Amino acid sequence: MRTLIWAGGFVVSGMSAIWTTLRSPTTRLGYTSAIEAGRLERACAKLLCVAPGTAIWFSDYTLMKLRQRHGEINFSHYLHMPSILLHGFVARGRKPNLVELWWIKSIAGKSAAFFVVLKATRKAEVFVETFHAIDRKEARRLLKRAKADGRLICEQAGAATLLKRGTDHLRKKKRA
Repeated sequence: MRTLIWAGGFVVSGMSAIWTTLRSPTTRLGYTSAIEAGRLERACAKLLCVAPGTAIWFSDYTLMKLRQRHGEINFSHYLHMPSILLHGFVARGRKPNLVELWWIKSIAGKSAAFFVVLKATRKAEVFVETFHAIDRKEARRLLKRAKADGRLICEQAGAATLLKRGTDHLRKKKRA
């Protein structure tokens, strides 16, 4: 079982700062300094060659990029970050300083899935490279590719039923 070191007070204020940054139309570069997104657990820290418990940061550039490219992402999505880090799939990134995480869950009868890439710097800092919503088909594709490449480190418990092939890949038939 993976454990996560989570800075309680910083997360709430950090997530509030993210929400303010994403909503603010007047802020050109967003928040002026990095915002803590959580703390690394042991498996991800080992992959990134940093100490467990290292802070994960959203940089102001990343927040600006996420706002422009993935406008549908909002504060409620960032609240899933602890679950993604604790319970999601973990795979080695395509480069040695990257780790890919994705997580799928059924919320109100609909599947919700998110993809996160963490990047370690030479200074042993960890930043969120990307964070966006994905669909079930994309989650299946990520899992299949990570397994085929031998990059998969940890699987999400109970995700098999959520990732089971259904009719999401078929076109809907038109009814007359």
